Amino acid sequence: MSGRSVPLEIGTAVGAADEHHVRVRGLDLVDDLIGELTYTEVALLAVTGRRPTPAETKVVDAVLVSLLDHGLTPSALAARLTFWSAPEAIQGAVAAGLLGAGSVLLGSMEGCGRLLTDIADQVASGAEARDAVDTRLRAIVDAGGRIPGLGHSLHRDGDPRAGKLLAVARGQKVAARHVEHLELVVERAAALTGKDLPLNATGAAAALLLEVGVPWRLHRGFALMSRTAGLVAHVGEELESPIAPAVRAALRAASRIEPEV
Repeated sequence: MSGRSVPLEIGTAVGAADEHHVRVRGLDLVDDLIGELTYTEVALLAVTGRRPTPAETKVVDAVLVSLLDHGLTPSALAARLTFWSAPEAIQGAVAAGLLGAGSVLLGSMEGCGRLLTDIADQVASGAEARDAVDTRLRAIVDAGGRIPGLGHSLHRDGDPRAGKLLAVARGQKVAARHVEHLELVVERAAALTGKDLPLNATGAAAALLLEVGVPWRLHRGFALMSRTAGLVAHVGEELESPIAPAVRAALRAASRIEPEV
């Protein structure tokens, strides 16, 4: 091995900047993007490497709106309590809320996206869609797992956001094979489990993100983009109408050491 150092090649196609310019996917941020494209359009441009169509933008915008807030969730409470403890760092409060995006809350769209991708791959290899769906669902059920994208602890009769998302996609003519597979998942899940498992918002969102070319591994990222705005709103409300002191008092009371009798 020679003692000469080898230059490290580092680069990115996402963006670049110099003293006078900033570029995103080859487009000038100032001249081509600011005031010309919406945030959703630029986000899709950055992630997929291409400018989305108006229909794709409309669909992804609907996805981002659908996940912005869901009330006083664990992630919202985490953000508010963290901000109360460290009001000098709003980024810490928002980050605390985002860290709770997992397989149960928000992040479940990633699991559904992977499921739908696996089904699409099997169909592309020659399998019938129904057989591909049954194979994947049986594997999940036999392993004792939860079928991602179905059911909701609050919206037990059906997540109202899911139907609206699919309606937007159909109206924009974006709903295609992934939506078809998703609907088959809902149908076959009921048959295989004997339970009513209605579609939820993250399931619908996963199918729509796949339709516009966002790979399943990045789906949780779009959930984080959406929920960030909601968490900022909760921090803003905490400034005006704090609930953290009441929560702290309740926690103190619950952990108080009672005197021995």
